[in-house]
Amino acid sequence: MRPKSIILVSAIACITGAIFFFICKYTYDFKVTELKEKAKGAFIKAVDWELKDRKLEGNLSVYLNLANVISETPDTVYWEDELGRHLYLIDSEKKHMNINNDANVRSLHSVAFGKEPLIPDSLNAKWRELLQISGISFQSALRISLINEDCSVELSDTYQSEWCNTSNLVFTFYIGYGYEIEVMGYLNYTMWSMIYREMLLYLFLYVVLGYGFYKSFIIINHKIKLLRTKERVEIVKEVPVEIVKEVSVEIIKEVPVEIQVIKEVQRVENIPLRSYLLRENIIFYADQNLIEVDGIKQNIQAQTSLLLELFINQKDNGYILEEDFIKKKLWPNYSGYGERMHSAIGRLRLLLKKIDTSFSIINKNGTYQLIISEKPPVK
Repeated sequence: MRPKSIILVSAIACITGAIFFFICKYTYDFKVTELKEKAKGAFIKAVDWELKDRKLEGNLSVYLNLANVISETPDTVYWEDELGRHLYLIDSEKKHMNINNDANVRSLHSVAFGKEPLIPDSLNAKWRELLQISGISFQSALRISLINEDCSVELSDTYQSEWCNTSNLVFTFYIGYGYEIEVMGYLNYTMWSMIYREMLLYLFLYVVLGYGFYKSFIIINHKIKLLRTKERVEIVKEVPVEIVKEVSVEIIKEVPVEIQVIKEVQRVENIPLRSYLLRENIIFYADQNLIEVDGIKQNIQAQTSLLLELFINQKDNGYILEEDFIKKKLWPNYSGYGERMHSAIGRLRLLLKKIDTSFSIINKNGTYQLIISEKPPVK
């Protein structure tokens, strides 16, 4: 592969790779946000389920610190039950993280879960059941921290939750009027488990788009080169041509086959540049892709015209072209191979025989030689 192609492929790979990365990241972030919202909703239902199982009975009295009752959130709260008076300091920073905004429900949480503390495995089983209903099958775990009246902390985790870490944390909730219960929920998910289908699809598009960009650039670059070549040829055609006398060349012979080589084709008066006299009645206009026979002009394919001119320009080499040279000139993008080259030679052979039966092309030892006898055969 040529250096320019390597640079082009590298640039396309970097650009499409960056696009692939950002699309995957956006998809992953969107999926994680959706997952967390579903996990939070399922956990709130699990806590309500747990509260209903407690079947609370008795009377409950809640008291606020009157010095702070005018504030949106009091700084202390206590209540009395058959076990006595319970006092908690309220952290205003945890206000928006409480699982319920209703003061009465928060009070019920404090009473219910104060008498019978939440058990991580039991609550997690309810949560997991509700997660599966929501279409989430990842392994789940809970970490519960209970702040006692003496400010001591009791910590309990779901059984076998060693995989829990900050990257798997989906929510942090506080339960109770004094936010005395902290619950952290975890789901065992990875980027691959979240968007593996999307990643495979994006990878396929990455390869297709990268290849498409590369081929498009090659085609556009090839068309630009053709336009530039056409402009140069048109400029050259405008240059006046002086009379050049005809020069004869020697005839080369090989053993055991006798090969007669054409005499050098020269430009003549009133014939445009890059035009060649093959016979007195045959003129080849290489710059116009035309051959004139007995005053009648006929168009020929651009590739056939180029190949014929390549043979004519090899005068000093006996009008011999090597196969690799033909491939390089006819297919500069390295798309040529043996079958295509043989087809191109075959088209030129048919053209030459059509205009003069003495014209031929022979193949020997990986080379091709144009043969035109000095005098046409007698009919």
